[in-house]
Amino acid sequence: MLLVSNGCSHTAGAELEYPQQGECYNKAWPRYLADDLDLDHINISMAGASTHRIIRTTYEFIYDWVKQRKDTKELLFIILWPGTHRTEVYCDDNHIYNYDNRWAPIVVGNDSSYKQVFSTSLYNYYKSWTTNTTEYQSSSDFYIDVTNLQNLFYRYGIKHLFMDATNSGLLTMDKSLDKYRIHIDKKYYEGFDNRDNCYVNLCKYSNQKISKYSVDSGFNSHYDEDAQIWFAKYTNKILYKRNIL
Repeated sequence: MLLVSNGCSHTAGAELEYPQQGECYNKAWPRYLADDLDLDHINISMAGASTHRIIRTTYEFIYDWVKQRKDTKELLFIILWPGTHRTEVYCDDNHIYNYDNRWAPIVVGNDSSYKQVFSTSLYNYYKSWTTNTTEYQSSSDFYIDVTNLQNLFYRYGIKHLFMDATNSGLLTMDKSLDKYRIHIDKKYYEGFDNRDNCYVNLCKYSNQKISKYSVDSGFNSHYDEDAQIWFAKYTNKILYKRNIL
């Protein structure tokens, strides 16, 4: 069986070796989980990733796997969802930008850096998206996207577990969103009914430490290697508690 992990910086192992490091897969929690489970592993996470990026790259991975006629029942996907304040946009030849196969990540709050690297039209898209996208829209989009991905997993018989990296940006108390939430199978979503039960809070409440490199960079949000080892063991227990393995 192959463990495939996807997510944002909290799954990619950001700032485990130096400040502002995006990915450090060999020290991130999925690697330690794979060791505990004695599984092969691939990490397709990326720092700054959005829900859209996670779903897109998961679709791409499954497409390539099926194209090679490999057994999808030999896959175990574990995904940590980021906040909803992110998206991505595809850059065609009119944009001087080549990142993540032409997909440009868009994160609220990166105004100054985007102004330097984005074309005028792409920068204007970023400004429009951050200005006009409401929490209600991003929350409904999230629930619909997660449902669609879960249905893809069901189609191919793929084992999976969802968790949240953070609890930011998602509306959970608005009952009018239940028409989207209800379609998600909570058996495979740890913390679905309690988003405080997310990666960053679990690490905080268990007295894990922020990486010294994350402190040096000013992010103060990425946990150290001991926390990665701890979270791998925590996730291992969840997999068996929910009879996923």
